[in-house]
Amino acid sequence: MSLFLLTKKTLAKTNPVNILLLLRSSSSSSPVQPTPMAEYLINSCGFSPDAAARASKHITHLTSSPKPDSVMHFLKHHSFTDPEIRTLVANYPYILAADVDSLRPNLLSLSRIGFPEPYLRRVISLNPQSLQLSSAISRLEYWRSFLDGDMKKLSLAFTRNRGLINLDIDKGVAPKIALLEAHGLSRTGIATLVVRGHGFFRKSLASMEDLLNRVEQLGFARGSPGFLLGVSSFSGLGLDTLRAKLDIYKSFGWSEEELSSALRKFPFIIRLSEDNIRAKMAFLVERAGCSQGYIALHPQILGYSLHKRLIPRHYVMKVRNELTGREWELYAVMSVSEKKFMDRIILPLKDKLPMLLDTYTDACAGKITV
Repeated sequence: MSLFLLTKKTLAKTNPVNILLLLRSSSSSSPVQPTPMAEYLINSCGFSPDAAARASKHITHLTSSPKPDSVMHFLKHHSFTDPEIRTLVANYPYILAADVDSLRPNLLSLSRIGFPEPYLRRVISLNPQSLQLSSAISRLEYWRSFLDGDMKKLSLAFTRNRGLINLDIDKGVAPKIALLEAHGLSRTGIATLVVRGHGFFRKSLASMEDLLNRVEQLGFARGSPGFLLGVSSFSGLGLDTLRAKLDIYKSFGWSEEELSSALRKFPFIIRLSEDNIRAKMAFLVERAGCSQGYIALHPQILGYSLHKRLIPRHYVMKVRNELTGREWELYAVMSVSEKKFMDRIILPLKDKLPMLLDTYTDACAGKITV
């Protein structure tokens, strides 16, 4: 019997617990139907039902498809791919309510700035407001000048810092640059932070100052090359995440002194995932025979790819050691450039071990396991 056909008399005789079960059963058996706009996003843009539901909440005022259709046609006419359109609309659903005539001027101006293909569409997809903001072009011009006219760097800055186009230069950018300069960062260093991304410039001024102070407290001196690396590595990490990452290294027995020293040498270790850290630690200790003290002394080794460098090179050196009886120092072998590794280690053995080069190359490519 349908819940909605139950009479008051029937309900009165029904146990309250059963009523709750009926209500739950009724609601679970009647899935929520997507709104017309959500259906449009699913059918016309290829959104998943969940993504369509999220995006459509922002455009509930749209009750018909002419405007969205014209925007979609406009974007496709200008060579935007379906994935790019999905990204653009997901980032800024309001674009579907725009008059196409209002989008043309900015798109024309953006195309004249000089973005290399296909960066222009990527920049717009991740910064959709660039099609509507009256100040978008002047902001892009500011950053182009700041990055010394390097269009590739400009492209990376806007693809790695989603929403950078929304920041007012005088109110949202200039005070932050002044703060960074006060902490000893050069214009070149600041440009590096912008290009590396992590949403650095989207932080509030107070959050940015907290980050700079935290990096300094960890032992990075203002104005030093390490300070820039520290700021870049710690940017985007909340305090809880930072503590959790530090605890991972401590769980391997690293002392506070070893951890501080390792961070100053190679702050990027703080950005490695827990699975990444544990997999490399297991290999280095169990197969390569390293002590935790050695790894802490050479933390850069954790930055190398486990499967594309650490394991293949360890295999080569193990084979070489069996042949020559010569010992080798792990970090020196792992840190040398690929060309030098080939010239100094592999090629001199090509007559005695003709298959070594192919084995190493295939291992680096993931074709075989060594």
